[in-house]
Amino acid sequence: MCREIVRYLMHNNEASDTPRGIAEWWIRRDVASTQEALMKLQTCGVVQSYLVQDNTRVYAYTKRAVLRQSLARHFQDMVVPGSAKEL
Repeated sequence: MCREIVRYLMHNNEASDTPRGIAEWWIRRDVASTQEALMKLQTCGVVQSYLVQDNTRVYAYTKRAVLRQSLARHFQDMVVPGSAKEL
């Protein structure tokens, strides 16, 4: 699930949303699992969270260029042999 979130963010660099929005619109998964994945990604620095109105938290892709480049290289290497489809 972390991979799905990162892949989405790599293609939508400026996207941000609540855990519910990410679960329902980005990856179509349950909210609890999505929240857990977001916490893991935040711990690693891949996503950042921001408090907005009513203590709602939104998540967005890291602004750290070095980390974005590292993730892009990692995902580029994750190609299924014999096809151009990403894992």
